[in-house]
Amino acid sequence: MKIKDILRELNSLILKVNCDEELEFNYISSNSKDIQENTLFICRKGTSFDSHNIVDDLYKEGANVFVVEREIRKYPYIQVVDSRIAESIIASMFYSKPYEKLITFGVTGTNGKTTSVHLFHHIMHNFGIKGSISGTVVNDIMGDKFYHPNTTPSAIEIMRNMHKTLENGGKYYGMEVSSHALSQYRVESIRYDIVGITNITRDHLDFHETFENYKKAKFHILNLLKPNGIAVVNHELLQEVKNKNKNIKLVSFGVDSSSDYVIHEITTNWSGTFFKLDTPYGEKKVASQLIGEYNAFNITLVVAALAEIGYDIDEVIASVATFRGVDGRFEIIPEAKKLGIEIVVDFAHTPDALEKVILSLRKLTKGRLITVFGAGGQSDIGKRPMMGEVVSKYSDISIITTDDPRGEDPLKIIKDVEAGLVPGSLSLSIEDRKEAIDTAITLANRGDVILIAGRGHEPYQVFDENHKVPFKDRDVAIDIIFQKINKGEKTFK
Repeated sequence: MKIKDILRELNSLILKVNCDEELEFNYISSNSKDIQENTLFICRKGTSFDSHNIVDDLYKEGANVFVVEREIRKYPYIQVVDSRIAESIIASMFYSKPYEKLITFGVTGTNGKTTSVHLFHHIMHNFGIKGSISGTVVNDIMGDKFYHPNTTPSAIEIMRNMHKTLENGGKYYGMEVSSHALSQYRVESIRYDIVGITNITRDHLDFHETFENYKKAKFHILNLLKPNGIAVVNHELLQEVKNKNKNIKLVSFGVDSSSDYVIHEITTNWSGTFFKLDTPYGEKKVASQLIGEYNAFNITLVVAALAEIGYDIDEVIASVATFRGVDGRFEIIPEAKKLGIEIVVDFAHTPDALEKVILSLRKLTKGRLITVFGAGGQSDIGKRPMMGEVVSKYSDISIITTDDPRGEDPLKIIKDVEAGLVPGSLSLSIEDRKEAIDTAITLANRGDVILIAGRGHEPYQVFDENHKVPFKDRDVAIDIIFQKINKGEKTFK
């Protein structure tokens, strides 16, 4: 591709062109560790790193032209108003707009994105249709599975994944779309056949500053629909969405009787969740292996999305029944039964998510509910006491511990959480997370349930940029269980 090919598309973003328009490049990147010969490199200024400062090194590695926000010396460059928007446009062009040839499904919301996208993926596979997904737990690009540190990758990575999907015969691309990605233009050039909004509750105010900014970022996904695209929206947000988006096709879901897909008669037990669904195609019964009433909403979003683009709703619902869930999302640890208790690992790390999972467990718990949780560092400080309040209000015992401090003082984070504890509630603060989990298991009696919340699937505990240790809640809990069994502790007839 030649420079002149992208200048037309960048258009009003351009401040200065300081290179030959006939100059060719064979690769694009914004990652300093991913450079090939003749790479067009897009420089960005982040919170802790600015790649404008290392152009000499990048040039030596193979970059032959740069997209920048400020002028650089010696090397060919295009100066733009915003390099993140430029990256999105360039990536779309370089990979020939792959989203135009795929069924694209983007889900945003505070909670439920992962379950919704993985359920979509499962159903499409059941139908014999190949495709890819990207998100928090795993990126599955036509069977190539890998973890990415961001819920939504960079614009270049997304377009590259979509291009690979097409090249390998894929027909769809499902993705979790974070508020950060929407704000930072990572998905700005994508156009979706379906967008889903699960819910919007407080999170990431460290980045967005206000809840209104956070909502605005989430709602921006509605501007990225294809001309005939469909938005499937939680009924609680419907009026707000209608007020801001007059010309899109909207489908609502929820318990409100005026929803297009009405959820009612929800029951949940240790086997799964069951409910009735009033749809434009008649009343349906839905059975799922997912536990928790809130999963009825995630399931309905996907059922509605697929039904609205032409898939048989009865076949979709039949496939729902075979979905076993996602790693670290209301994940039951079977080994805990050997101690006469239940242990559930869940990713819940916001006040709303904690409330939903704890209230679901309360309905299943015969004995006491013990919750082990903490708050992540370098994130919304204001939600920490709110998390403490929710957990101590609905749990019999709250154990506050370390999550991922990410450079913050773990004890300071714990103190922030403690500030919200309900007076008189039974709580412990144990800095070491393994010790906290061990304590919960030691305290539990037959019939009790332990919830280990906050980290879900995550395989490492991140203390700072240079210090992370292997730590997966499920695996740690299983190790502790077998240690107790082998020592003869907590044995029940």
